[in-house]
Amino acid sequence: MKFLSTLFASVLGTLAAIGILFFFGLLILFAFAAASDPAPQVQSSSVLVMRLDQGIAELNNDASLLGALQGGGGLDLVDIQNALRMAAVDDRIEGVWLQTRVVSGGWATMQEVRQALLAYADSGKPLIASSSSYITTEADYYLASTADSVFATPEALFEFNGFFLSGEFYAKGLEMLGVEPQIIRTGKYKSAIEPYTRTDYSPENEEQLTAILTNQNQVFLDAIADSRGMDVAALDAIIQNGTVGSAVEAEAAGLLDGLRYDSDVEAWWMDRLDSDRLRTIDAGDYARSSSAEAGLENHTDGEIALVYAVGAITNGTSGFSANPLLGGETLGTETFVKAMDDARETDRVKAIVLRVSSPGGFAPAADVMLDAIERARAEKPVIVSMGDVAASGGYWIAATADTIVASPLTITGSIGAFGMMISLEEFLEDKLGITYDFIATGPYADVYSGIQPLSPAQEAFLARSNDELYERFVNLVAEGRGMTPEAAEAVSQGRVWSGVDAQRVGLVDVLGGLRTALDLAAERAELAPGYRVRVLPRPKTAFEELADLMNAQASTLWQRATLTDAERTLLRQAETLRLLREMHGTNQLRMPMTLEIR
Repeated sequence: MKFLSTLFASVLGTLAAIGILFFFGLLILFAFAAASDPAPQVQSSSVLVMRLDQGIAELNNDASLLGALQGGGGLDLVDIQNALRMAAVDDRIEGVWLQTRVVSGGWATMQEVRQALLAYADSGKPLIASSSSYITTEADYYLASTADSVFATPEALFEFNGFFLSGEFYAKGLEMLGVEPQIIRTGKYKSAIEPYTRTDYSPENEEQLTAILTNQNQVFLDAIADSRGMDVAALDAIIQNGTVGSAVEAEAAGLLDGLRYDSDVEAWWMDRLDSDRLRTIDAGDYARSSSAEAGLENHTDGEIALVYAVGAITNGTSGFSANPLLGGETLGTETFVKAMDDARETDRVKAIVLRVSSPGGFAPAADVMLDAIERARAEKPVIVSMGDVAASGGYWIAATADTIVASPLTITGSIGAFGMMISLEEFLEDKLGITYDFIATGPYADVYSGIQPLSPAQEAFLARSNDELYERFVNLVAEGRGMTPEAAEAVSQGRVWSGVDAQRVGLVDVLGGLRTALDLAAERAELAPGYRVRVLPRPKTAFEELADLMNAQASTLWQRATLTDAERTLLRQAETLRLLREMHGTNQLRMPMTLEIR
């Protein structure tokens, strides 16, 4: 019987191995197909179809494995901007059909997309927007309102009811577990620690978030009023009275130009072009086509390096973290420093645009990144372009740039610092029955143990380094933005600002988007229009991603084959503890909570 069970297990293992090899073989074929995909050909009398039905990323990698499997993935900000710039001058493109279907993304990104649509509309070519989704969201409409005509399906919902912010608070849950967070912070607005210490927003946090939300609402209403030729007060009345909730009501209120299905819009295009068949090209494909063939100038006398600084700041390489404290995409020191060094050392690169979209993170990591920026800045102009958020550590790395460009809806500032200690004494004793005793050579020896609460002397010991970090931050801002330390202190205290308010208080130099920053860098480097842009860090190829995936799969198979269930459980617990220790006892430059305006 033991022989049969062993034989059966061996057969299953062999079949599993064959299945895995077959799977990776398919991935390799997809990768080859993606790598050999030629640039698309653009037919005359075509309509550019721009489908916005998912999140708009800062930068997608169409050459990645995921991009290959998804046929190029979704549109990113650069794709959208490039496609619309080309379409405006391309004689082969008759117009743009914008299809919004619950598009998502930060509002600063949305504002940049809107500006790109308005710039295209100045060409005089038609721009038509439609939504075939069950709902037209406020983000959808913010973009669609730039069009000559805006349509939605008859039975769809229509969101035009204002904006809100919400935050999660864990203080009660931590109390129930017997976990005591002890916070060292500098700056009365530095509220990144509030989820762990409160059950609601503090008055200071509510003040700054209300200002941001008010600005968001005003920018939205002004934009719609301008595009639709309506009065801001009348639009606000619609929100306050709740008079629009459906496409039918939106049409009656003058927000829509008609109720049509996509087939009706397609028929409109064919009638306009006097054709019985509509030629279309997808915006993602069109963005990969030749800009020279479209009619844009191209020069080779120099390049601008566009260096992306996206994600929570941490040590090591950039990637993706499952740690909720880091929150998704991470910006690693090794990856970032290499990208900045490449930009600095490449002779063809005449200026650098640093695209920052980061809520901050570990203070020492942010400082390493700042050193790389300063070394580059000593040799070439460095212009910062702020995305949806460039706050705390994200502002630290931006503070000394030659010029800071931000969208009016960028979340920035948060010039403050904090440290968090976790005391597990009550949890270990009450929940697990584990107690600790300490023998130490000094009163501060166990300050980072995380087992027992801090003494007043230990708390003061940690506060000193946090205060020193904050003082350096303020002085960094003062030096970088040409302010006195007193003026920098007045706009610091951990407060977050909208881009428009940040410019008013001197933390931002110019209001605009990525294209504004690139043009400014070209001007500083004396490059003619049509300059080339070199994107850094270089995205991983499909084959590099495949190698990483195979390594991860091999590690998983090894664990399954060699570890018991108990050992695997302990391994997962050890990983969780490691992630907690990344926050424990470290100085943080991180913005307050996650701001998602909906």
